[in-house]
Amino acid sequence: MHRLPYAGSKTDMKPYLRIALPPLAELGADTRMAFVLVDRHGRVLRSGEHTPVQLAALAPGGRAQAVLSPGDAVVATVDLPPVPTRRLDAAVLGRIEPMVLGTLDDVCVAHGPQNPDGTVHAVWASRAALMRGWQILHEAGIRLDAIVPLELALPAGDARPHDALALPADGRWLAPLPPWSLARPEWRPARHTQRWRAPLRWAAAAAVLWIAGLNLYAAQLRSEVEALQRSTEQAVRDAFPSISAVIDPLRQARNQRDMLRSARGVSGQDDFMPLALAAAQVLGFAAGHVAALHYQEDRLTLVLADGYSPPTDETTLHAAAAASNLALRKDNDAAHTWHIQRADTPGSEVHR
Repeated sequence: MHRLPYAGSKTDMKPYLRIALPPLAELGADTRMAFVLVDRHGRVLRSGEHTPVQLAALAPGGRAQAVLSPGDAVVATVDLPPVPTRRLDAAVLGRIEPMVLGTLDDVCVAHGPQNPDGTVHAVWASRAALMRGWQILHEAGIRLDAIVPLELALPAGDARPHDALALPADGRWLAPLPPWSLARPEWRPARHTQRWRAPLRWAAAAAVLWIAGLNLYAAQLRSEVEALQRSTEQAVRDAFPSISAVIDPLRQARNQRDMLRSARGVSGQDDFMPLALAAAQVLGFAAGHVAALHYQEDRLTLVLADGYSPPTDETTLHAAAAASNLALRKDNDAAHTWHIQRADTPGSEVHR
């Protein structure tokens, strides 16, 4: 099998942590795994065995490379006719499908670029086992940059190609890895806490919109209430000019109404309502025929429309008015016009 060249050189290497994974079926959160920590010059800084959580604390930036145990992945070189890069995935899957035990849905497949001779290096591993092991490392805080079969992680011409990486650390740990691996971004697991981040973000956004909508609706209601309050206050001022300051419009209007009712028949500073109510009781024949009404200087003037039935006995009408402390006068110059005022108002007189 041909070896793939390393993508970089020692001059641009970064520190890395390389982990020798146990068989994926045996990997657990407390499994101790052999590792080496290598500096940017390719020198081993540290080696030993740690659990996943301990390795996450040791890994530069939390990132690491994982080398699979022998037998956990299949490595093959397949021949393909020249195909466009965009169709290489499909071509590789079609070529290896007869070699896969089971279906392609049961495995994770990765491959390199097509070589000038038409060959492509491909690897595949059990999807369930690979994703389970990757999830364990991810939950511990390890971000895997590469998941490589043992065969692709050994130096060229290694004398023990079927032996897993083991301590003490030697040159077998330091071989450059191919620029591709089974750690494809679309398979990268998420922490259990991260899985809730997107739903929580959407829930928070919905809550913000809901609260904003409530605030907008509350602002509209406040505006409507303020407009209604101003309208009510103005109506109270118009109806009761004697009120100098409107604090509680409804209560003040009721108080003024009750004061007018209790003062019926008695002249006061604002006698329009009592006078109008008393006149309505006396001038029953005018009901439904009032064309105009004027109140000025304690005198109420009614202009009646045609069609009403005038009283047949004005003597009785004036007697009823006098009983209500009213003085009536029919205007001789203006038709259908009556003047009403309190009988005890200076200058008032009863005309029969």
